[in-house]
This record gives sequence, C-alpha cells and structure tokens, in this order.
Amino acid sequence: MFYFSLVQAQTELFRENNKWGIKEQEQVLVAPLYDTVFNFDSTSKICLVCFKSKSATASKFIKVIKTSYSCNYLDRNSKKLVIRNAAGDTNSVFSVSKNIVEEYAGNTPYFKAVTKGKKYLITKDFKQLTFNDYHDIRFCDEPSFYITQNLNEAEVMVTGLVNRREEVIVPYLYSDIQVNAQDSLIIACSAGVRRNAGDDIYNYEGKIVESSYKHVVLATHHYLVLKVYEPKEYYVIHNLTTKEEKNLIADELIVYQHDEVAIRIKNEWYIYDLVSNQKKPLKKE
Repeated sequence: MFYFSLVQAQTELFRENNKWGIKEQEQVLVAPLYDTVFNFDSTSKICLVCFKSKSATASKFIKVIKTSYSCNYLDRNSKKLVIRNAAGDTNSVFSVSKNIVEEYAGNTPYFKAVTKGKKYLITKDFKQLTFNDYHDIRFCDEPSFYITQNLNEAEVMVTGLVNRREEVIVPYLYSDIQVNAQDSLIIACSAGVRRNAGDDIYNYEGKIVESSYKHVVLATHHYLVLKVYEPKEYYVIHNLTTKEEKNLIADELIVYQHDEVAIRIKNEWYIYDLVSNQKKPLKKE
C-alpha cells in the first residue's frame, strides 16, 4: 500500500477485505473499496482515494512490473471531483505523489489537482478556479493574478502571469515572476530562458514600463533595486528619475513597503530607505 500518514484526530482509516476506507467514530464516510486512501485534509473537507494497477514492461533482457495509481478526490459525502478543461473535456482521475498529498492536506482553502501532467486550481468546496492547462500554477502577492508555468516549443520551462479570467498579462518569456502589489508592478526575470535578454517591469495592464540588463530584485515607481553577481555580489539602487545609481552591500534584501526595503547584514535586519539612503534596525515583533 502506498501510504502517507495524514490521519486526523476526527477521522481514521480502516481496512476491510483487504481494501481501505475512512470512518469517523462508527460512521463510514468512505466505503472500503480502495487500494490506498489518504485521510481528510486538516479542514476535514476532502480526501484522496486510489486504485492500484500493475503493468509489465518487457524488453529483450528483463521484464519490469510497473505499479501505478488512479485517484479520485472525494468530499465528506463521497462526491467525486470532476474537472473540465478549456476544451470542454472532463476528468475525475488524478495523479498522486508525496507533494500532491502534502499540498491538499494543508489548511488552505485551495489545492492543485494534477491530471495528465497538468495542474488545475480547485477550492476544497470543489469549485474549479482555472481551466487552462498549466505545468504549474501558484498565487502571488496580488490576489487578482496567478503565476503560471508551461513548456515552450523548445521544451524549456517558461513563466507567465494571468488574471483570474486566465487572460495573459505577462507572456511566457521568463524564468520567474514577482509582483510588488504595493506599487502595482510586475517584475519578470529572463535569466536562463532568453540569452542576452534583460529583466522587464510591467504594469498591471501588461505594458512594459522599465527594463534592465542587470537582474531586477525589486521595482517601485521611483527605484529599481538591481543585483550584480560578478566579480562579487552587491546591490545597485537605480533612481528612475535622476538615473543616479548607488551601491548597497547586504547579504539579503526583500521588499518592505514602497521606497523602503528590509536588508540583512550578517545576522541583523534593517529597514533601508531608498530615498535617504539611511538604515535603521528592524524592530522584532
């Protein structure tokens, strides 16, 4: 049995006639019909049940037996999740892996269902949020967008940004995307995907407003924070109005608010003001 322990306090797995089900006290929630079951998530809304099959792969020298699993998501009434893609095709059979199980088992109201190598974003009330095929999909700091990934024609993984209607805001040309929701800006990184291409800054309408051949760590309406890697690592603060640049030495830099960033120097964190070039200790809450 392919088993990953996710037993919650209120429900338990049980075995009958060599098949598995789930019960709560004496009430059977999932009938013992399955070769593998994964208990309800931490919100007690959905579980994952699987049938096991074996197939032989023969070659000239050796015969290999492959075990595979076909799985269904069930709610507490044993209703199956059925999804529909943008082409109108429906499906209720999904893949399983340790990562997939860990993800649905958490306390978030969403999970990613995987079928035929494509991921779809679903709520734990079985409301389907995305219908297009994505190799991966995730939330970002702006609730109205999803960061998505797909393979391009060269079989290279590329990243784009879509809105909740799954309209493309940032095309699939980048290796990574970040969103500065405070300034309504999108940072798109080209490293490793497009040779000799720079990083681009988009507004929420999908228009490029700034670009840089240095790696962009952060963008605000007034500044770009760039990172140089060779011959040594350091940050460059680029003033978009005056075009003035100043170097900043820090071990780590993250967004704080608008024209302020949080920087780490050794083991200490500071708030660094991009306007005044002054830093002050970050108070620990």
